[in-house]
Amino acid sequence: MIIYNTKSWRGVIVNALGFGDSYNARELFKIQLSIFLYSTLVTLLRIHVFGADAMPINLDTTFLSLIGVILGLTLVFRINSSYDRWWEGRKQWGALINDSRTMASNFNCLIPKEDTQTRRYIAAQIANFAYALKGHLRDHIDFSFFDPTEEEGYIEELKQAKHVPHKIASLIFIKMEALYKSGLVSEADKINIKGQIEQLINILGACERIKNSPIPYSHTSFIKSFIFFYALFLPIGLVDKFEYYTIPAVFLISYALAGVEVISEEIEQPFGKDANDLPLRHLANVIKQNVYEAMDVPLDQELPSPLVKDAVVI
Repeated sequence: MIIYNTKSWRGVIVNALGFGDSYNARELFKIQLSIFLYSTLVTLLRIHVFGADAMPINLDTTFLSLIGVILGLTLVFRINSSYDRWWEGRKQWGALINDSRTMASNFNCLIPKEDTQTRRYIAAQIANFAYALKGHLRDHIDFSFFDPTEEEGYIEELKQAKHVPHKIASLIFIKMEALYKSGLVSEADKINIKGQIEQLINILGACERIKNSPIPYSHTSFIKSFIFFYALFLPIGLVDKFEYYTIPAVFLISYALAGVEVISEEIEQPFGKDANDLPLRHLANVIKQNVYEAMDVPLDQELPSPLVKDAVVI
């Protein structure tokens, strides 16, 4: 995710015009280059080849205007659908941060200060769940981010698991049951913490639902086809009236239409590594730092802060 200065027009415009590193800037640049060349070709053919003769295809600008209105309304629905998925993903990770803090605070009150082994184990498990969820959503779990526990073969056990985040949640369940049987956790506390662990699993399921249920193919293919044919006929309908001004006119109109579609493509899968996807590693770092602080367990190393000017956070 791009961390940027919302008040800096220069930085935002430079990226929007295609000179940045984001997916939508690169993709939009390629689309606009094709449209620029095509509209230039149509304009030159009309003026220098056909001359006073009529074009093979003649379109009324009123017709193009009506189609443009319909296309605009369709694109509004398209970007709203994609943004809803992006915002739902952010809300789920926000809930994960809150539930992780709450769980760590509850365990902190129940586990004795001198029992550093158990406190570190719980802190590591909660933090590792966030890193496991990040990797699970991106189809690659990097175990180098995980904090090992004092239990032998812990990391190897996770590597063998088919569903690592759920495995970690199950281990937290097992540890809570052991603490309950040892008398450190009362039955009321057990029920309370059980609900918080279940909430982690619910967040896991909600994120999987977003990831595994993309926008229907017919929906996105229809809009792309609509934009393509509109851009195809647009210079033909404008060239008689605008002549050489057809080239910048078509460029600007198609920039707005294609830009909305490209942005929608990028944010409809919010858990990827594109510049405008969610900063999952940063959010996982926040969870780890907060959990270790709540459990009064020192971090082995300070976590980096990504909140710097013009930084891209993965």
